[in-house]
Amino acid sequence: MQRPRPALPRYVLIGMAALAAIAAAGWLAYVLALDAAFARMEREANDRLALIASTFDATVARYRYLPAVLSLADPIRELYRDPHDASATAAANRYLKSLNQGARSAELYVLDSTGLALAASNFDLDSSFVGHNYGFRAYFMDAMRTGEGHYYAVGATTGQPGYFLSHRIMEGGKTLGVAVVKIDLSALEADWASAGDLVAMEDENGVIFLASREDWKYRPLLPIPAQRLAELNAAQQFGQAIDPAPVFVPKGDRERVQIGRARGRGNVELGDYALQVRPHDQGWRLLLFSDVADARRNASTVAIASVFALIASLLVVLVAYQRRQVVRAKLDAHDVLERRVAERTEELRRTMESLVQSAKLASLGQALAGVAHEINQPLAALITYVASSRVLLRRNEVDRAAANLDLMSSIAERMMALIDHLRMFARKETGTRSAVALAPVIDNAIRLLQYRIDNEHIEVVRSAPAEPLHGLANPIRLEQVVVNLLSNAIDAMRDRERRVLGVTLDRHDDSAVIEVSDTGAGIAPEHIKSLFDPFFTTKEIGEGLGLGLSISYGIVREFGGDILVDSTPGRGSTFKVVIPVMDVALASPHQELHA
Repeated sequence: MQRPRPALPRYVLIGMAALAAIAAAGWLAYVLALDAAFARMEREANDRLALIASTFDATVARYRYLPAVLSLADPIRELYRDPHDASATAAANRYLKSLNQGARSAELYVLDSTGLALAASNFDLDSSFVGHNYGFRAYFMDAMRTGEGHYYAVGATTGQPGYFLSHRIMEGGKTLGVAVVKIDLSALEADWASAGDLVAMEDENGVIFLASREDWKYRPLLPIPAQRLAELNAAQQFGQAIDPAPVFVPKGDRERVQIGRARGRGNVELGDYALQVRPHDQGWRLLLFSDVADARRNASTVAIASVFALIASLLVVLVAYQRRQVVRAKLDAHDVLERRVAERTEELRRTMESLVQSAKLASLGQALAGVAHEINQPLAALITYVASSRVLLRRNEVDRAAANLDLMSSIAERMMALIDHLRMFARKETGTRSAVALAPVIDNAIRLLQYRIDNEHIEVVRSAPAEPLHGLANPIRLEQVVVNLLSNAIDAMRDRERRVLGVTLDRHDDSAVIEVSDTGAGIAPEHIKSLFDPFFTTKEIGEGLGLGLSISYGIVREFGGDILVDSTPGRGSTFKVVIPVMDVALASPHQELHA
Protein backbone atom coordinates (compact mmCIF):
# COMPACT_ATOMS: atom_id res chain seq x y z
CA MET A 1 0.00 0.00 0.00
CA GLN A 2 1.41 3.36 -1.14
CA ARG A 3 1.95 5.91 1.53
CA PRO A 4 0.23 9.31 1.01
CA ARG A 5 2.56 12.16 0.04
CA PRO A 6 3.24 14.34 3.06
CA ALA A 7 1.73 17.82 2.95
CA LEU A 8 4.10 20.71 2.39
CA PRO A 9 4.99 22.71 5.45
CA ARG A 10 2.91 25.81 6.02
CA TYR A 11 5.83 28.18 5.69
CA VAL A 12 6.63 26.69 2.27
CA LEU A 13 3.07 27.27 1.11
CA ILE A 14 3.19 30.83 2.43
CA GLY A 15 6.50 31.42 0.63
CA MET A 16 5.14 30.09 -2.65
CA ALA A 17 2.04 32.25 -2.32
CA ALA A 18 4.23 35.28 -1.60
CA LEU A 19 6.38 34.60 -4.67
CA ALA A 20 3.27 34.20 -6.82
CA ALA A 21 1.88 37.46 -5.47
CA ILE A 22 5.17 39.26 -6.14
CA ALA A 23 5.30 37.91 -9.72
CA ALA A 24 1.68 38.90 -10.35
CA ALA A 25 2.28 42.37 -8.93
CA GLY A 26 5.37 42.79 -11.11
CA TRP A 27 3.47 41.75 -14.24
CA LEU A 28 0.57 44.06 -13.38
CA ALA A 29 2.98 46.94 -12.82
CA TYR A 30 4.59 46.20 -16.19
CA VAL A 31 1.24 46.16 -18.01
CA LEU A 32 0.01 49.36 -16.35
CA ALA A 33 3.31 51.16 -16.94
CA LEU A 34 3.34 50.05 -20.58
CA ASP A 35 -0.24 51.25 -21.09
CA ALA A 36 0.66 54.60 -19.50
CA ALA A 37 3.76 54.85 -21.71
CA PHE A 38 1.72 54.21 -24.87
CA ALA A 39 -0.93 56.73 -23.79
CA ARG A 40 1.82 59.31 -23.22
CA MET A 41 3.39 58.33 -26.55
CA GLU A 42 0.04 58.95 -28.26
CA ARG A 43 -0.28 62.44 -26.73
CA GLU A 44 3.30 63.38 -27.58
CA ALA A 45 2.95 61.99 -31.11
CA ASN A 46 -0.26 63.97 -31.67
CA ASP A 47 1.49 67.15 -30.50
CA ARG A 48 4.46 66.41 -32.74
CA LEU A 49 2.22 65.65 -35.70
CA ALA A 50 0.33 68.91 -35.18
CA LEU A 51 3.64 70.82 -35.22
CA ILE A 52 4.90 68.96 -38.32
CA ALA A 53 1.57 69.50 -40.11
CA SER A 54 1.61 73.23 -39.34
CA THR A 55 5.19 73.46 -40.64
CA PHE A 56 4.19 71.65 -43.84
CA ASP A 57 1.14 73.88 -44.30
CA ALA A 58 3.21 77.01 -43.68
CA THR A 59 5.78 75.90 -46.27
CA VAL A 60 3.11 75.33 -48.91
CA ALA A 61 1.11 78.45 -47.93
CA ARG A 62 4.05 80.68 -48.95
CA TYR A 63 3.40 79.67 -52.55
CA ARG A 64 -0.34 78.94 -52.58
CA TYR A 65 -1.30 82.33 -54.01
CA LEU A 66 1.62 82.45 -56.46
CA PRO A 67 -0.16 80.84 -59.48
CA ALA A 68 -3.17 83.13 -59.07
CA VAL A 69 -0.94 86.19 -58.75
CA LEU A 70 1.11 85.01 -61.71
CA SER A 71 -2.01 84.90 -63.88
CA LEU A 72 -2.50 88.66 -63.35
CA ALA A 73 0.98 89.69 -64.53
CA ASP A 74 1.14 91.78 -67.72
CA PRO A 75 3.94 89.74 -69.41
CA ILE A 76 1.86 86.58 -69.03
CA ARG A 77 -1.27 88.25 -70.35
CA GLU A 78 0.68 89.59 -73.35
CA LEU A 79 1.98 86.10 -74.08
CA TYR A 80 -1.53 84.65 -74.20
CA ARG A 81 -2.66 87.39 -76.58
CA ASP A 82 -0.12 86.15 -79.13
CA PRO A 83 1.67 82.90 -78.12
CA HIS A 84 3.67 82.98 -81.38
CA ASP A 85 5.17 86.42 -80.73
CA ALA A 86 8.87 85.78 -80.04
CA SER A 87 9.32 89.03 -78.12
CA ALA A 88 6.30 88.30 -75.92
CA THR A 89 7.63 84.78 -75.25
CA ALA A 90 11.08 86.13 -74.36
CA ALA A 91 9.58 88.74 -72.02
CA ALA A 92 7.42 86.10 -70.31
CA ASN A 93 10.44 83.78 -69.88
CA ARG A 94 12.53 86.54 -68.31
CA TYR A 95 9.66 87.55 -66.02
CA LEU A 96 9.13 83.96 -64.84
CA LYS A 97 12.84 83.45 -64.18
CA SER A 98 13.07 86.69 -62.17
CA LEU A 99 9.91 85.90 -60.25
CA ASN A 100 11.06 82.34 -59.53
CA GLN A 101 14.38 83.60 -58.11
CA GLY A 102 12.58 86.11 -55.88
CA ALA A 103 10.00 83.61 -54.62
CA ARG A 104 12.59 80.81 -54.23
CA SER A 105 10.28 78.29 -55.78
CA ALA A 106 11.56 75.34 -57.81
CA GLU A 107 10.04 76.36 -61.15
CA LEU A 108 7.32 78.63 -62.59
CA TYR A 109 5.68 78.02 -65.96
CA VAL A 110 2.49 78.63 -67.94
CA LEU A 111 0.60 76.21 -70.18
CA ASP A 112 -1.94 76.81 -72.90
CA SER A 113 -5.38 75.20 -72.90
CA THR A 114 -3.94 71.96 -74.33
CA GLY A 115 -1.19 71.62 -71.73
CA LEU A 116 1.66 72.90 -73.93
CA ALA A 117 4.27 74.91 -71.97
CA LEU A 118 4.50 78.42 -73.51
CA ALA A 119 7.04 79.92 -71.12
CA ALA A 120 9.02 78.75 -68.07
CA SER A 121 11.55 79.99 -65.54
CA ASN A 122 14.01 77.34 -66.76
CA PHE A 123 13.70 78.33 -70.44
CA ASP A 124 17.49 78.68 -70.79
CA LEU A 125 18.35 75.22 -69.40
CA ASP A 126 18.61 71.85 -71.10
CA SER A 127 15.72 70.69 -68.93
CA SER A 128 13.48 73.56 -70.10
CA PHE A 129 9.74 72.94 -69.90
CA VAL A 130 9.04 75.13 -72.94
CA GLY A 131 7.57 73.14 -75.82
CA HIS A 132 6.69 70.12 -73.68
CA ASN A 133 3.07 69.10 -73.23
CA TYR A 134 1.86 68.38 -69.68
CA GLY A 135 -1.80 67.87 -70.49
CA PHE A 136 -1.60 64.37 -68.98
CA ARG A 137 -0.68 65.70 -65.52
CA ALA A 138 -3.41 65.72 -62.87
CA TYR A 139 -2.64 69.29 -61.79
CA PHE A 140 -3.40 70.52 -65.34
CA MET A 141 -6.63 68.55 -65.68
CA ASP A 142 -7.84 69.58 -62.20
CA ALA A 143 -7.11 73.26 -62.87
CA MET A 144 -8.94 73.15 -66.21
CA ARG A 145 -11.91 71.44 -64.57
CA THR A 146 -12.19 73.18 -61.16
CA GLY A 147 -9.90 76.21 -61.38
CA GLU A 148 -7.12 74.87 -59.13
CA GLY A 149 -4.93 71.80 -58.97
CA HIS A 150 -2.59 70.13 -56.46
CA TYR A 151 -0.28 67.22 -57.28
CA TYR A 152 2.95 65.67 -56.04
CA ALA A 153 5.04 63.90 -58.65
CA VAL A 154 8.52 63.41 -60.05
CA GLY A 155 9.04 65.87 -62.92
CA ALA A 156 8.53 64.27 -66.34
CA THR A 157 11.23 66.54 -67.82
CA THR A 158 13.69 67.21 -64.97
CA GLY A 159 13.31 63.95 -63.07
CA GLN A 160 13.17 65.99 -59.84
CA PRO A 161 10.25 65.48 -57.40
CA GLY A 162 8.09 68.40 -56.33
CA TYR A 163 4.68 69.62 -55.27
CA PHE A 164 2.75 71.30 -58.09
CA LEU A 165 0.14 74.02 -57.49
CA SER A 166 -1.87 75.21 -60.52
CA HIS A 167 -4.42 77.92 -61.28
CA ARG A 168 -6.65 78.35 -64.34
CA ILE A 169 -6.09 81.59 -66.29
CA MET A 170 -9.23 83.13 -67.76
CA GLU A 171 -10.17 86.29 -69.59
CA GLY A 172 -13.65 87.35 -70.56
CA GLY A 173 -15.07 83.95 -69.63
CA LYS A 174 -12.57 82.14 -71.87
CA THR A 175 -9.94 79.75 -70.55
CA LEU A 176 -6.46 80.79 -71.72
CA GLY A 177 -4.41 78.17 -69.95
CA VAL A 178 -2.91 77.22 -66.59
CA ALA A 179 -0.21 78.81 -64.39
CA VAL A 180 1.90 76.35 -62.37
CA VAL A 181 4.39 76.65 -59.51
CA LYS A 182 6.59 73.70 -58.54
CA ILE A 183 7.73 73.57 -54.91
CA ASP A 184 10.79 71.64 -53.73
CA LEU A 185 9.99 69.91 -50.42
CA SER A 186 13.37 68.22 -49.99
CA ALA A 187 14.37 70.79 -47.34
CA LEU A 188 11.33 69.75 -45.31
CA GLU A 189 12.40 66.10 -45.48
CA ALA A 190 15.91 67.10 -44.40
CA ASP A 191 14.46 68.94 -41.38
CA TRP A 192 12.52 65.81 -40.40
CA ALA A 193 15.63 63.68 -40.66
CA SER A 194 17.86 66.13 -38.75
CA ALA A 195 15.29 66.29 -35.93
CA GLY A 196 15.58 62.52 -35.52
CA ASP A 197 11.92 61.91 -36.36
CA LEU A 198 10.66 59.01 -38.45
CA VAL A 199 8.08 60.96 -40.45
CA ALA A 200 6.42 60.24 -43.78
CA MET A 201 3.57 61.56 -45.94
CA GLU A 202 1.25 59.06 -47.60
CA ASP A 203 -0.88 59.95 -50.65
CA GLU A 204 -4.47 58.99 -51.30
CA ASN A 205 -3.33 55.73 -52.92
CA GLY A 206 -1.43 54.58 -49.82
CA VAL A 207 2.03 55.31 -51.30
CA ILE A 208 4.66 57.22 -49.31
CA PHE A 209 6.08 60.12 -51.32
CA LEU A 210 7.80 62.19 -48.60
CA ALA A 211 9.86 60.62 -45.81
CA SER A 212 12.73 61.27 -43.42
CA ARG A 213 14.16 57.90 -44.60
CA GLU A 214 15.11 57.87 -48.28
CA ASP A 215 14.46 54.13 -48.57
CA TRP A 216 10.78 54.61 -47.62
CA LYS A 217 9.94 56.86 -50.58
CA TYR A 218 7.70 55.48 -53.31
CA ARG A 219 6.75 52.41 -51.24
CA PRO A 220 3.29 51.62 -49.82
CA LEU A 221 2.66 51.89 -46.10
CA LEU A 222 0.62 48.67 -46.28
CA PRO A 223 0.39 46.05 -49.06
CA ILE A 224 -1.38 47.19 -52.26
CA PRO A 225 -3.20 44.68 -54.52
CA ALA A 226 -1.19 43.78 -57.62
CA GLN A 227 -3.82 45.10 -60.04
CA ARG A 228 -4.00 48.47 -58.30
CA LEU A 229 -0.21 48.62 -58.15
CA ALA A 230 -0.03 48.07 -61.91
CA GLU A 231 -2.50 50.92 -62.46
CA LEU A 232 -0.42 53.28 -60.30
CA ASN A 233 2.79 52.32 -62.10
CA ALA A 234 1.13 52.97 -65.44
CA ALA A 235 0.45 56.58 -64.36
CA GLN A 236 4.23 57.13 -63.87
CA GLN A 237 3.56 59.63 -61.10
CA PHE A 238 6.94 59.05 -59.48
CA GLY A 239 9.00 58.45 -62.62
CA GLN A 240 9.81 54.91 -61.47
CA ALA A 241 8.04 51.72 -60.48
CA ILE A 242 6.59 51.64 -56.98
CA ASP A 243 8.42 49.18 -54.71
CA PRO A 244 5.64 46.77 -53.62
CA ALA A 245 7.34 45.94 -50.28
CA PRO A 246 5.30 47.65 -47.50
CA VAL A 247 7.02 49.87 -44.97
CA PHE A 248 4.86 48.75 -42.03
CA VAL A 249 3.54 45.33 -40.94
CA PRO A 250 0.83 45.78 -38.24
CA LYS A 251 0.89 43.50 -35.19
CA GLY A 252 -1.96 44.94 -33.12
CA ASP A 253 -3.24 47.97 -31.21
CA ARG A 254 -2.56 49.14 -27.67
CA GLU A 255 -4.11 52.19 -26.02
CA ARG A 256 -5.36 53.40 -29.45
CA VAL A 257 -1.80 53.14 -30.81
CA GLN A 258 -1.10 50.82 -33.76
CA ILE A 259 1.99 48.66 -33.20
CA GLY A 260 3.90 46.91 -35.96
CA ARG A 261 7.25 46.10 -37.55
CA ALA A 262 8.93 48.79 -39.65
CA ARG A 263 11.03 47.71 -42.62
CA GLY A 264 13.84 49.40 -44.50
CA ARG A 265 15.35 48.72 -47.90
CA GLY A 266 15.30 45.05 -48.85
CA ASN A 267 12.71 44.34 -46.12
CA VAL A 268 15.36 44.75 -43.42
CA GLU A 269 13.61 44.72 -40.03
CA LEU A 270 14.00 48.04 -38.18
CA GLY A 271 12.18 46.97 -35.02
CA ASP A 272 8.78 47.55 -33.43
CA TYR A 273 7.25 50.99 -33.86
CA ALA A 274 4.05 52.75 -32.87
CA LEU A 275 2.30 54.40 -35.83
CA GLN A 276 0.34 57.62 -35.37
CA VAL A 277 -1.65 59.02 -38.32
CA ARG A 278 -2.92 62.55 -38.93
CA PRO A 279 -5.23 63.16 -41.95
CA HIS A 280 -4.25 65.97 -44.31
CA ASP A 281 -5.63 67.63 -47.43
CA GLN A 282 -6.51 65.69 -50.63
CA GLY A 283 -6.73 62.39 -48.77
CA TRP A 284 -3.06 62.55 -47.75
CA ARG A 285 -2.00 61.27 -44.32
CA LEU A 286 0.93 62.40 -42.18
CA LEU A 287 2.66 59.43 -40.47
CA LEU A 288 4.85 59.43 -37.35
CA PHE A 289 6.71 56.30 -36.20
CA SER A 290 7.78 56.06 -32.54
CA ASP A 291 10.17 53.39 -31.26
CA VAL A 292 8.36 51.24 -28.67
CA ALA A 293 11.62 49.91 -27.19
CA ASP A 294 11.82 52.95 -24.91
CA ALA A 295 8.30 52.33 -23.61
CA ARG A 296 9.07 48.67 -22.93
CA ARG A 297 12.33 49.48 -21.15
CA ASN A 298 10.54 52.06 -18.99
CA ALA A 299 7.79 49.55 -18.17
CA SER A 300 10.40 46.92 -17.23
CA THR A 301 12.16 49.38 -14.95
CA VAL A 302 8.88 50.30 -13.25
CA ALA A 303 8.03 46.60 -12.83
CA ILE A 304 11.43 45.87 -11.23
CA ALA A 305 11.04 48.85 -8.91
CA SER A 306 7.56 47.65 -7.96
CA VAL A 307 8.88 44.17 -7.17
CA PHE A 308 11.63 45.60 -4.96
CA ALA A 309 9.10 47.84 -3.25
CA LEU A 310 6.82 44.87 -2.58
CA ILE A 311 9.75 42.79 -1.25
CA ALA A 312 10.75 45.66 1.04
CA SER A 313 7.16 45.92 2.27
CA LEU A 314 7.04 42.18 2.99
CA LEU A 315 10.34 42.42 4.89
CA VAL A 316 8.94 45.23 7.00
CA VAL A 317 5.86 43.13 7.76
CA LEU A 318 8.06 40.12 8.61
CA VAL A 319 10.21 42.22 10.93
CA ALA A 320 7.13 43.53 12.72
CA TYR A 321 5.79 39.98 13.04
CA GLN A 322 9.08 38.71 14.46
CA ARG A 323 9.20 41.54 16.97
CA ARG A 324 5.69 40.75 18.12
CA GLN A 325 6.63 37.10 18.44
CA VAL A 326 9.67 38.05 20.53
CA VAL A 327 7.55 40.17 22.85
CA ARG A 328 5.00 37.40 23.19
CA ALA A 329 7.73 34.84 23.89
CA LYS A 330 9.21 37.07 26.60
CA LEU A 331 5.84 37.48 28.25
CA ASP A 332 5.23 33.73 28.13
CA ALA A 333 8.66 33.07 29.61
CA HIS A 334 8.04 35.59 32.39
CA ASP A 335 4.77 33.88 33.30
CA VAL A 336 6.45 30.49 33.31
CA LEU A 337 9.18 31.75 35.64
CA GLU A 338 6.63 33.12 38.10
CA ARG A 339 4.64 29.86 38.13
CA ARG A 340 7.57 27.49 38.32
CA VAL A 341 10.04 29.31 40.52
CA ALA A 342 9.96 26.49 43.03
CA GLU A 343 9.96 23.65 40.53
CA ARG A 344 12.73 21.35 39.77
CA THR A 345 16.08 22.33 38.30
CA GLU A 346 15.31 20.54 35.08
CA GLU A 347 12.29 22.76 34.50
CA LEU A 348 14.36 25.83 35.30
CA ARG A 349 16.93 24.65 32.75
CA ARG A 350 14.24 24.28 30.11
CA THR A 351 12.93 27.75 30.87
CA MET A 352 16.41 29.16 30.48
CA GLU A 353 16.74 27.44 27.09
CA SER A 354 13.45 29.02 26.03
CA LEU A 355 14.77 32.45 27.00
CA VAL A 356 17.92 31.82 25.00
CA GLN A 357 15.83 30.89 21.98
CA SER A 358 13.74 34.07 22.39
CA ALA A 359 16.91 36.12 22.50
CA LYS A 360 17.95 34.49 19.25
CA LEU A 361 14.60 35.51 17.67
CA ALA A 362 15.08 39.09 18.85
CA SER A 363 18.53 39.21 17.26
CA LEU A 364 17.05 37.86 14.03
CA GLY A 365 14.40 40.59 14.06
CA GLN A 366 17.02 43.30 14.47
CA ALA A 367 19.06 41.84 11.63
CA LEU A 368 16.04 41.81 9.32
CA ALA A 369 15.28 45.45 10.20
CA GLY A 370 18.81 46.41 9.16
CA VAL A 371 18.45 44.56 5.88
CA ALA A 372 15.17 46.33 5.15
CA HIS A 373 16.82 49.70 5.87
CA GLU A 374 19.70 48.93 3.53
CA ILE A 375 17.28 47.93 0.74
CA ASN A 376 15.24 51.13 1.07
CA GLN A 377 18.17 53.35 0.09
CA PRO A 378 18.97 51.76 -3.32
CA LEU A 379 15.23 51.40 -3.89
CA ALA A 380 14.76 55.15 -3.48
CA ALA A 381 17.68 55.75 -5.82
CA LEU A 382 16.19 53.32 -8.35
CA ILE A 383 12.82 55.07 -8.26
CA THR A 384 14.56 58.42 -8.82
CA TYR A 385 16.48 56.90 -11.73
CA VAL A 386 13.19 55.70 -13.26
CA ALA A 387 11.87 59.27 -13.29
CA SER A 388 14.94 60.64 -15.02
CA SER A 389 15.59 57.73 -17.39
CA ARG A 390 12.02 57.95 -18.69
CA VAL A 391 13.18 61.04 -20.56
CA LEU A 392 16.74 59.89 -21.41
CA LEU A 393 15.70 56.53 -22.83
CA ARG A 394 13.05 58.00 -25.10
CA ARG A 395 15.51 58.46 -27.97
CA ASN A 396 18.82 58.20 -26.11
CA GLU A 397 19.21 61.98 -26.27
CA VAL A 398 20.69 64.45 -23.78
CA ASP A 399 18.64 66.23 -21.11
CA ARG A 400 18.66 69.51 -23.02
CA ALA A 401 16.89 67.96 -26.01
CA ALA A 402 14.24 66.37 -23.78
CA ALA A 403 13.75 69.64 -21.89
CA ASN A 404 13.33 71.45 -25.16
CA LEU A 405 10.64 68.98 -26.29
CA ASP A 406 8.79 69.39 -22.97
CA LEU A 407 8.97 73.17 -23.32
CA MET A 408 7.58 72.98 -26.85
CA SER A 409 4.69 70.85 -25.64
CA SER A 410 3.84 73.22 -22.76
CA ILE A 411 3.90 76.29 -25.10
CA ALA A 412 1.56 74.54 -27.54
CA GLU A 413 -0.88 73.71 -24.64
CA ARG A 414 -0.88 77.33 -23.41
CA MET A 415 -1.64 78.64 -26.92
CA MET A 416 -4.48 76.24 -27.69
CA ALA A 417 -7.00 78.73 -26.26
CA LEU A 418 -5.74 81.45 -28.66
CA ILE A 419 -6.10 79.59 -31.97
CA ASP A 420 -9.90 79.12 -32.01
CA HIS A 421 -10.40 82.28 -34.00
CA LEU A 422 -7.17 81.86 -35.97
CA ARG A 423 -8.37 78.43 -37.14
CA MET A 424 -11.58 79.94 -38.40
CA PHE A 425 -9.58 82.80 -39.93
CA ALA A 426 -7.19 80.45 -41.75
CA ARG A 427 -9.71 77.93 -43.06
CA LYS A 428 -10.03 77.52 -46.82
CA GLU A 429 -12.85 79.61 -48.23
CA THR A 430 -14.79 79.09 -51.47
CA GLY A 431 -14.83 82.78 -52.34
CA THR A 432 -18.66 83.00 -52.26
CA ARG A 433 -19.86 86.59 -51.87
CA SER A 434 -22.79 87.64 -49.73
CA ALA A 435 -24.09 90.55 -47.71
CA VAL A 436 -21.52 90.97 -44.91
CA ALA A 437 -21.82 93.23 -41.85
CA LEU A 438 -18.60 95.25 -42.08
CA ALA A 439 -18.17 96.47 -38.48
CA PRO A 440 -17.70 92.92 -37.06
CA VAL A 441 -15.14 92.19 -39.77
CA ILE A 442 -13.12 95.21 -38.62
CA ASP A 443 -13.54 94.16 -34.96
CA ASN A 444 -12.17 90.67 -35.69
CA ALA A 445 -9.22 92.07 -37.61
CA ILE A 446 -8.27 94.46 -34.79
CA ARG A 447 -8.67 91.65 -32.26
CA LEU A 448 -6.17 89.52 -34.15
CA LEU A 449 -3.58 92.31 -33.96
CA GLN A 450 -4.47 93.59 -30.48
CA TYR A 451 -1.30 92.14 -28.96
CA ARG A 452 0.86 94.18 -31.36
CA ILE A 453 -1.21 97.29 -30.80
CA ASP A 454 -0.77 97.03 -27.03
CA ASN A 455 2.92 96.10 -27.14
CA GLU A 456 3.82 98.95 -29.46
CA HIS A 457 1.67 101.51 -27.60
CA ILE A 458 -0.48 102.44 -30.58
CA GLU A 459 -3.54 104.64 -30.19
CA VAL A 460 -6.51 103.36 -32.19
CA VAL A 461 -9.06 105.91 -33.41
CA ARG A 462 -12.22 104.37 -34.84
CA SER A 463 -15.22 105.79 -36.61
CA ALA A 464 -18.32 104.03 -37.94
CA PRO A 465 -21.93 104.95 -38.78
CA ALA A 466 -24.63 104.36 -36.20
CA GLU A 467 -26.59 102.05 -38.50
CA PRO A 468 -25.15 98.66 -39.56
CA LEU A 469 -23.44 98.82 -42.94
CA HIS A 470 -23.28 95.77 -45.21
CA GLY A 471 -21.07 95.13 -48.22
CA LEU A 472 -20.96 92.51 -50.97
CA ALA A 473 -17.95 90.39 -50.00
CA ASN A 474 -16.69 87.21 -48.38
CA PRO A 475 -16.22 87.80 -44.61
CA ILE A 476 -13.04 85.74 -44.14
CA ARG A 477 -11.30 87.13 -47.22
CA LEU A 478 -12.33 90.68 -46.40
CA GLU A 479 -10.98 90.21 -42.88
CA GLN A 480 -7.72 89.01 -44.44
CA VAL A 481 -7.50 92.28 -46.42
CA VAL A 482 -8.17 94.44 -43.33
CA VAL A 483 -5.62 92.48 -41.25
CA ASN A 484 -3.00 93.02 -43.94
CA LEU A 485 -3.65 96.78 -44.10
CA LEU A 486 -3.62 97.10 -40.29
CA SER A 487 -0.39 95.11 -40.05
CA ASN A 488 1.27 97.29 -42.69
CA ALA A 489 0.15 100.41 -40.84
CA ILE A 490 1.60 99.13 -37.57
CA ASP A 491 4.90 98.33 -39.31
CA ALA A 492 5.00 101.81 -40.83
CA MET A 493 4.84 103.43 -37.36
CA ARG A 494 7.52 101.26 -35.80
CA ASP A 495 10.11 104.06 -35.55
CA ARG A 496 7.68 106.95 -35.00
CA GLU A 497 7.09 108.74 -31.71
CA ARG A 498 3.45 109.51 -32.49
CA ARG A 499 1.59 106.31 -33.28
CA VAL A 500 -2.07 106.73 -34.19
CA LEU A 501 -3.93 104.05 -36.13
CA GLY A 502 -7.13 105.31 -37.73
CA VAL A 503 -9.89 102.91 -38.80
CA THR A 504 -12.96 104.44 -40.42
CA LEU A 505 -16.08 102.82 -41.87
CA ASP A 506 -18.36 104.99 -43.99
CA ARG A 507 -20.70 104.97 -46.97
CA HIS A 508 -20.31 107.01 -50.16
CA ASP A 509 -23.25 106.64 -52.53
CA ASP A 510 -23.43 102.93 -53.45
CA SER A 511 -20.05 102.03 -51.99
CA ALA A 512 -18.86 101.09 -48.52
CA VAL A 513 -15.43 102.49 -47.67
CA ILE A 514 -13.02 101.12 -45.06
CA GLU A 515 -10.14 103.52 -44.38
CA VAL A 516 -6.94 102.49 -42.57
CA SER A 517 -4.56 105.37 -41.84
CA ASP A 518 -1.28 105.66 -39.95
CA THR A 519 1.16 108.32 -38.79
CA GLY A 520 4.16 106.54 -40.28
CA ALA A 521 6.88 107.73 -42.61
CA GLY A 522 4.64 107.61 -45.66
CA ILE A 523 5.34 106.14 -49.11
CA ALA A 524 7.68 107.66 -51.66
CA PRO A 525 5.81 108.89 -54.78
CA GLU A 526 7.89 106.67 -57.07
CA HIS A 527 6.75 103.59 -55.11
CA ILE A 528 2.99 104.30 -55.24
CA LYS A 529 2.51 102.85 -58.72
CA SER A 530 4.25 99.58 -57.74
CA LEU A 531 2.55 98.97 -54.39
CA PHE A 532 0.17 96.31 -55.69
CA ASP A 533 2.71 94.50 -57.89
CA PRO A 534 3.63 90.97 -56.77
CA PHE A 535 6.84 90.77 -54.70
CA PHE A 536 7.22 94.53 -54.43
CA THR A 537 8.15 95.52 -50.88
CA THR A 538 10.02 98.28 -49.08
CA LYS A 539 10.61 96.12 -46.00
CA GLU A 540 13.91 94.57 -45.01
CA ILE A 541 14.86 91.17 -46.47
CA GLY A 542 13.21 88.37 -44.50
CA GLU A 543 10.25 90.50 -43.32
CA GLY A 544 7.92 89.64 -46.18
CA LEU A 545 7.59 88.41 -49.76
CA GLY A 546 5.75 91.52 -50.97
CA LEU A 547 2.57 89.58 -51.76
CA GLY A 548 0.23 91.04 -49.10
CA LEU A 549 -1.02 94.10 -50.99
CA SER A 550 -1.06 92.22 -54.31
CA ILE A 551 -3.25 89.48 -52.83
CA SER A 552 -5.47 92.02 -51.05
CA TYR A 553 -5.91 93.91 -54.32
CA GLY A 554 -6.96 90.71 -56.10
CA ILE A 555 -9.44 89.83 -53.34
CA VAL A 556 -11.10 93.26 -53.40
CA ARG A 557 -11.27 93.16 -57.20
CA GLU A 558 -13.13 89.84 -56.91
CA PHE A 559 -15.70 91.68 -54.78
CA GLY A 560 -16.15 94.22 -57.58
CA GLY A 561 -14.30 96.85 -55.53
CA ASP A 562 -10.99 98.68 -55.44
CA ILE A 563 -8.14 99.69 -53.12
CA LEU A 564 -6.97 103.32 -53.15
CA VAL A 565 -3.92 104.80 -51.45
CA ASP A 566 -3.07 108.34 -50.42
CA SER A 567 0.30 109.02 -48.79
CA THR A 568 2.31 112.04 -47.70
CA PRO A 569 5.99 111.38 -46.98
CA GLY A 570 6.78 112.21 -43.38
CA ARG A 571 3.11 112.30 -42.30
CA GLY A 572 1.61 108.90 -43.02
CA SER A 573 -0.57 106.90 -45.41
CA THR A 574 -4.25 106.09 -45.89
CA PHE A 575 -5.55 102.98 -47.66
CA LYS A 576 -9.20 102.85 -48.74
CA VAL A 577 -11.05 99.61 -49.44
CA VAL A 578 -14.08 100.36 -51.59
CA ILE A 579 -16.68 97.61 -52.10
CA PRO A 580 -20.34 97.63 -53.24
CA VAL A 581 -22.92 98.34 -50.55
CA MET A 582 -25.58 95.71 -49.93
CA ASP A 583 -28.99 96.81 -48.69
CA VAL A 584 -30.03 93.98 -46.38
CA ALA A 585 -33.69 94.95 -46.57
CA LEU A 586 -33.63 94.50 -50.38
CA ALA A 587 -31.40 91.39 -50.40
CA SER A 588 -32.68 88.10 -51.83
CA PRO A 589 -34.38 85.89 -49.20
CA HIS A 590 -32.04 83.07 -50.28
CA GLN A 591 -28.92 85.18 -49.79
CA GLU A 592 -26.86 84.33 -46.72
CA LEU A 593 -26.10 87.24 -44.38
CA HIS A 594 -22.96 87.30 -42.23
CA ALA A 595 -23.03 89.31 -39.03
